[in-house]
Formats: sequence, C-alpha cells, structure tokens
Amino acid sequence: MKKIVLLFAFLIFIAGCTATDVVKREAQSSFEAILAVDSVESSIMDGYAHIILADGYHFDLSLNPQSTNEDVIMAVLAMPFLDAGLDITKLPSNMRIKDDMLLITYDGIKGAMTYDAKGQLNSLLTNNRALLGYHAELDHFGIALGDHKFEWAKNMATNDKDVVFILSASVLRLAGVNVEAVDGWLFTTMDGMDLLLKPIDLK
Repeated sequence: MKKIVLLFAFLIFIAGCTATDVVKREAQSSFEAILAVDSVESSIMDGYAHIILADGYHFDLSLNPQSTNEDVIMAVLAMPFLDAGLDITKLPSNMRIKDDMLLITYDGIKGAMTYDAKGQLNSLLTNNRALLGYHAELDHFGIALGDHKFEWAKNMATNDKDVVFILSASVLRLAGVNVEAVDGWLFTTMDGMDLLLKPIDLK
C-alpha cells in the first residue's frame, strides 16, 4: 500500500513538471514569434539583447546576468510621465531617466551567459520559473519584474495586444505622476493593484 501511495505521489509530481514544461515551451515559442515579426528589431548592444518593439519602447535582456545588477530593462518614452507630473528625484532605485527614456530595471535573474535574445529568454525561463505567469484574461504569458511586468501574446493571430508593458501605478503615483493622465497609457485595476498598461500591436 505504501508503495502505491508513493507511486501515485510520484506520478502527480511528474504530471506537474510536464505541465510546467508545456507552459515554458509555449512561452518560449510565442516569444520567438514576437522576435520574428518584421517590425521588431533585435540586436546585441553593450552586453544586452536589445529588442525594439516599437519606436520608443524596448525590452533588454542581459546576456550575462551574473555580471550586472540590471538583468532586465524595460524602456518606455519618458515624456508622457513627465507631462503627467513625474518628479525624477522621487523615482525608486530601479527606475531612472536616460535621454528621453524611462528605464525600469530588474535584478535577481539566475542563469548562464548566452549570446542572443532567444538563448537568454530560455535561460531566464528555465532558471527563474517563478517569474513566469499566464494571464488568462488577455491570453498572455508574462514575466514578473518586481512591481512591474512584461507580457506577450500566446497567439498573435487572435490577439490585438501583442506585447504589453505593465507598470505599477502605485509606484509612479509616489513619484508625483497623475496616473490617470499619462498619455498613451491605460490606467486600470487588476487583482486589487493599480496598473498602467501600454499595449502594442506589432501587426
């Protein structure tokens, strides 16, 4: 009887691992579909896989997370936030202005050195599984980056929000931003959290 119980527990464990692997594989393949879109530009620059998703919006992955304290960078146009009252002196340490961009950084990614965006995302998803989620309402995969998140469509053919930058409205509010007046961004509340969303259709 004890052997049967142990076998049953083992089978449940294996089934859970298999489901996890499916989510990871689908997240990886759907992200690679994003990279394959003609309008998306991907290059290697200063040790990062630099992915330009739209004019003024990019997502960067460090190719060697162990060598930096900015493993992932989301970059968005700063002017809409400045126009809405952003006081740059009140930004937290993981957010800053560089040129005309607002950078949102994340540290703590585990993984080995890789050589391109596909390889680094695979390393990120393999070694940081807890950061990967699935947003059923939007049919998106997403990476949690502290208070913020980056999401992409599971299937671009059936989704008009191919990628979405998601920022914590609460964090920006503390930095002086009138979060309901940020041009081009949607203010919403999800699961009790105030958020600012920037959806981008790549098609």
